[in-house]
Amino acid sequence: MLPELPAGTRAFEELRIRNTIYVDKTNYFPLLSRGRKVAFCARPRRFGKSLTVSALNAFYSGRKELFQDLAAEKFMNSPEFFPKPVIHLDMSELDNCVSLENLETKARNYLKTIAEQYNVSLQTDDVVSAFSNLLKSVHDVTSKKIVLLIDEYDTPILSIIRRELTYSGLLIEQTQNFMSSFYSKIKSNDQYLDFIFVTGVSKFSRMGGFSTLNNLEDISNDSEFASFMGLTQEELERYFAPYVQAGYGGTSQNGRSGAFKSRTRLL
Repeated sequence: MLPELPAGTRAFEELRIRNTIYVDKTNYFPLLSRGRKVAFCARPRRFGKSLTVSALNAFYSGRKELFQDLAAEKFMNSPEFFPKPVIHLDMSELDNCVSLENLETKARNYLKTIAEQYNVSLQTDDVVSAFSNLLKSVHDVTSKKIVLLIDEYDTPILSIIRRELTYSGLLIEQTQNFMSSFYSKIKSNDQYLDFIFVTGVSKFSRMGGFSTLNNLEDISNDSEFASFMGLTQEELERYFAPYVQAGYGGTSQNGRSGAFKSRTRLL
């Protein structure tokens, strides 16, 4: 029996519970927040951004049972590791909005769902203010600084741009202004935040959403994090050896296995 492949699995917890193949990238986790407050990493679609953010959520939350035999396990068992409250914003939840009102409604409901996880109230229907209130409230109720994880930060804007023939330029401008105001609350609530990690497919400078975060460090082209997401040839051959040995996908012209050429961006 070949080990189960994690195709289409975005949730780290589910992947680990099902005992599917996981290419261990957790050696990078302790390095992310070392010496930096805000880290940004852009990667193309299907490079494992969402799985990475899900794993970071479990890591900072202190879910040690999910990291057994992984690189981060030793660090999590060290005296310098302390779990922190985590707010995980998956901005793909705000995809396919047809109006500014639709976007605000989705965002408001999403923030309420997160607030319920910490048993706090947002106290306002204004979405931007609600986000600010969420950060302060979670900090106050836990008495700890927060780790903020933002996955697919640019989805609300890009989903409209991709359909620009259907939606007007006004909606693109409204969405960009809204998201810029939303993300600006990160800096104004800096005192409640321990570390921020942001992913997306586009450079943050092109979206204008993080212009207020002058301490944001872009690690997208940092050689130290070159293999942070996606798969290297060595990882492909090591973790998927049973499939390679089984001849899954055949052999390339140079004699090396071509089993996963179409799957190298899967995780």
